[in-house]
Amino acid sequence: MMARLHTDIFDLAADIRAAPDQQGLVAAFGALIARLGPHAFSTGVVHRTDPAQRQLIGTTYSDDWMTHYVTQNYHRIDPVIDPLRHSLHPYDWKDVRITDPRQDTLLCEFAEMGFRSGHAVPFQVTAGTLMLVSIASHEPHIDTRQQMAIQLAASQFHYRYCQLAHDHHAQAGKPGLTARERECLSGVAQGKDTAD
Repeated sequence: MMARLHTDIFDLAADIRAAPDQQGLVAAFGALIARLGPHAFSTGVVHRTDPAQRQLIGTTYSDDWMTHYVTQNYHRIDPVIDPLRHSLHPYDWKDVRITDPRQDTLLCEFAEMGFRSGHAVPFQVTAGTLMLVSIASHEPHIDTRQQMAIQLAASQFHYRYCQLAHDHHAQAGKPGLTARERECLSGVAQGKDTAD
C-alpha cells in the first residue's frame, strides 16, 4: 500500500512538471495534494515588503471563504503568508507568531472550518517576491512523510510555474511576422525559389 502511494506521488509530481499551462498546473498540484489526505491548498506570489502586492495562483478553498478572506483584508495580515516572518525554509502553521488580535481571529475562523494544521513552503521568485505554497489539513498534524511529499510537489509546482512564466514572457517579447514575411515563407513551403 505504501509503495503504491509513493508511485502515485511520483507520477503525480511528473504531471505537475509536464503541465501545459497555469490552469493545468494548479489542477495537477491539486490532484497530488488530494492523494495525500483531507487537505486544501492555496498558492500565490507575495511581495516581500508590500502586502498589497499579493497574487493568488490557485486554491481549493471555497469561494465563500475566499470572498470573506479578501473582504476582511486577511491577505494583508495573514501570519502564514507574511514573507517577512519566514525564511526560505518550509514551516508549520503552529510555528507562526501572532502579533495582532485580527490574526488570531483569522486562525480561529479557519479552525471553525475544520482545519487543524498546516504546512507552508516558500520559494524565491524574484529578489522582491516569493511564491508560497500553503497546505491546510483537517488532521491534527501533517506528518513528516506528508511534509516531504508536499515539499516535492511544491518544488515541482514552483519549477513549472517559473518555466511557464518565462515562456509567456519570451513569447510576448518576440516580434511577429509581417504579412509579406508570411507570404514569402508560404512560397518557400510550396517549393518556390528565391527569384519567385
